[in-house]
Amino acid sequence: MADCVVGIDLGTSGCKVLALSEDLEVIAEAYAKYDTVIPRPGWAEQNPAEWWSAVLSTLREISKKLEEKRIRVSGIGLTGQMHSLVLVNRNGKVLRPAILWNDQRNSRQCEEILERVGGLERLVKLINNGIFTGVTLGKILWVMENEPEIFSRTHKILVPKDYIRYMLSGDFATDVSDASGTHLFDIRRKMWCRELLELFDIPEEILPDKVVESREVTGYLKEELCERLGWPDGVPIVGGGADVIVQSTCSGGISSNELVIILGTAGIVAITSEEVIDNSDGVLQFYCSTLPNKWALYGCTLAAGASLEWAKTTFCDLEETVAKRLGISVYDVISEEASKSDIGSGGIFYLPFLSGERAPHPDPNARGVFIGLNLKTNKEDILRSVLEGVSYSLRAVADKIMEVSKLKVKEVYLTGGGTMSPLWRQIFADVFGRPVKVLKYSEKGGAFGAAVLAGVGVGMWRNVEEVVRSLEIVHENQPIEGNKILYEKHYKVYLQLYPSLKHLFKIVASLQREVG
Repeated sequence: MADCVVGIDLGTSGCKVLALSEDLEVIAEAYAKYDTVIPRPGWAEQNPAEWWSAVLSTLREISKKLEEKRIRVSGIGLTGQMHSLVLVNRNGKVLRPAILWNDQRNSRQCEEILERVGGLERLVKLINNGIFTGVTLGKILWVMENEPEIFSRTHKILVPKDYIRYMLSGDFATDVSDASGTHLFDIRRKMWCRELLELFDIPEEILPDKVVESREVTGYLKEELCERLGWPDGVPIVGGGADVIVQSTCSGGISSNELVIILGTAGIVAITSEEVIDNSDGVLQFYCSTLPNKWALYGCTLAAGASLEWAKTTFCDLEETVAKRLGISVYDVISEEASKSDIGSGGIFYLPFLSGERAPHPDPNARGVFIGLNLKTNKEDILRSVLEGVSYSLRAVADKIMEVSKLKVKEVYLTGGGTMSPLWRQIFADVFGRPVKVLKYSEKGGAFGAAVLAGVGVGMWRNVEEVVRSLEIVHENQPIEGNKILYEKHYKVYLQLYPSLKHLFKIVASLQREVG
């Protein structure tokens, strides 16, 4: 009987599970959605019971497929949305809905963190990271202040994938990458930062019992679940990792020469480092990698794929109709439309700050902008400007990474939904001035990476690097010299737009809050 490993990716919109064979073929997949609740503007919550229901349904679905093929599961890997907060009592019961990574309610607590620590410089010395509303620490303090009765009953604080780990095996554990994302973790010494825990009266015993490397086995699938799924007894569960780190690593970013762009709702630019790099201004995020003795430096923009989704919803009813009639993706139609506009989009620049911004401009007041509109502007120009604007914004993050790290990038790997557009791939190659490559299974996201970590953990493969180097390159775009020169000229203009508009963004954001 052949063996496989299973990767579970607990995303923001749904749970994706896949089974990966020893020869790196995806042999079964399943997906289940769940809802996000917005109790108030700026808040975002999910019910962990829905996560667990989604995990069970997807595992049952792939189990049937594996049984038909007579394939045995030999390990499970986990990944999922970072930073989100889950609180459970001594019986493992969830005490309140999970507060998600994109929840903004703890902005005041984040300001207080910096004040009580003694400023950003001191915080960076402790954990080599700054603070923002997305990370777990601010959410913990919000619960302590606003829901003290719930906090008093808290036995363990978990992130989403580690709640699923508990439900699968009964173990309270996390890995070094997700521990880093709490901003309570000393990434240099790979241990909880006791100075922060003491300063904010957070008992260390309510954190996971152990912090492991991503490939380490943390426990074994419960006997009753093995029986329900028809799997062998004692299936190992490995540490896994935070979704951004897992996806960037398994999409090509295994050394300091390779930059990875993740084109999801948000946009991520990440690089792997062999040593700790001083993250002095805290704009970027510096976490332990899923690769042992390595670290991940990355920056996040908040509306990359979201900008294209917004443009589709706002401008593209006709394209939606055409796509349905032709039986193709609406994004293929949009890409074809955008290709009719020349480089520079007829002099139109788009600033993709639809959700505020995090990097390289940490500014919640930043807003989306089209500048350069004139009577000759058409829809094709506007659509191309969105693709170019997102590319410029991610190039700006990459430049920040290069400035901080002093690393030299030879090539760029692209992963996420935008990889399907030949036009966008070429724009990235030309804007970044480097070859852009897409590896096989990049579109599978974190589930593929989680399965790879499981395989390494149970000895199916020697290490993650070996697996990634063996993957086929399915797309490759070389920068075109003339395009590269033109884009460099436009990029220099783009860089001047945010500083010129920053003071107005604050005024506009204030007006928007007044009108609701």
